[in-house]
Order: sequence, then C-alpha cells, then structure tokens
Amino acid sequence: MRFLVLAMTVALACSAESIDTILTRMDASAKTSNSFAAKVKWVEFTKSINDLYEQSGSVALRRVKGRVMGRQDVEKPNQFTWHFAGDNWEKYLPKANMIEVVQVSKLSKAADQYLLMVFGATGVELRKAYDLSGGTEEAVGGVKTTRLEMVPKDKKAREYAAKVEMWVPVGQSYGVQVKVTEPNGDYNLWTYTDAKVNPALPDSAFDFVAPAGVQKRILK
Repeated sequence: MRFLVLAMTVALACSAESIDTILTRMDASAKTSNSFAAKVKWVEFTKSINDLYEQSGSVALRRVKGRVMGRQDVEKPNQFTWHFAGDNWEKYLPKANMIEVVQVSKLSKAADQYLLMVFGATGVELRKAYDLSGGTEEAVGGVKTTRLEMVPKDKKAREYAAKVEMWVPVGQSYGVQVKVTEPNGDYNLWTYTDAKVNPALPDSAFDFVAPAGVQKRILK
C-alpha cells in the first residue's frame, strides 16, 4: 500500500507542468493580456487566534504602463471596495462613507507583483523578483493546476510576505488561486472563478469614483 501511494504521488508530480514551461508561456501571454475579471473568494487567516474569515465578490484588473490598476468589490458578508490606483490603494467603506488610503509607493513594485500574480506577470519579472520552486500538480475547484512557490528576493518585501504561492491552470498563464503568507503565519488566500482575460468591460468596471461627502483617512 505504501508503495502504491508513493507511486501515485510521483506520477502526480511528474504530470505537472515545469516552472520553465509556465514562465515561458507567461512571457508570451503578457504581450496581449491587458485586463482580467473574475469572481473571487478571499480567505483571511489569523494564526494567533486560529481564525478564518471568508469574503466573496468580484475583481477587475488591467495593466496600464507597467502598473496594475483596478478594483475588488467585496459583497459578502460586508460590502466594501478596494481600488488599486498606482501608489495608492483605497478601501471604500460605504456604511461609514469613508475611504481608507494605503500608500504603497515604497512597495510599489512588490504591490504590483502581487496583483500581477493573477494575470499579466511575465516570467522574466517573476524570476527577477522571486526565488521559485514547486511545480507540483494540484486541483483547485476541479481544475488541474501547477502550484508555484515563490519567496521574495527583496528584504523589505519579505517583511510583508514570507512566501507567495500561485496555482496556474494547465495550459494557462494566469493564477486561479494565490496565497500570500506573512512571516507570523497569517495568510490571505484568493480563489478566482469564471475568469476572463481581456473581457469587454467599460472603464467604470476598473475605476472608482468616490461619492460626495466621503471622508478620507491616510493609513500609515
């Protein structure tokens, strides 16, 4: 029995795509992948209290001059919107009529990379920013994927993310699942379904216009 289990494990690992194959495909796809939209389930895990908090909604991203712009709308259990706008990420809280602004200018490259994990990243960019390993096959929602494990090379980036994992469907160049684990063991896990590359969406699907009278708070 142990031999059978081992043999099945080896066979599963061998059937996964190689890291080089995936990164080469990403290089080619990045030339034509300008935008991405999907439904998203977002899980936040807090290790100190062993707590899982699940949220769901949708995400729409596009690449503009090498930067990632767009929005993530969380619908359940509490509504709010993340607006990714270059050096500033804005979190709109409709019940409080407030926008919390996170200034990511010092981490702009790292911040962009995390968004690019979903779509648009090139193999060259990933090799430059991360030490890569993995290459094992895993199923995500019934979809065959190859899991890539990445450790940021930048010391500052490792203060926020000790490890990044991305699950790429066989034959595709985008992630259907991304997990960012912090040094303290907390993690965020995003799972994407109904994914569309270069969807026919209006600018309003990616942009966010604050309502009148909204308050802004800068988070440091």
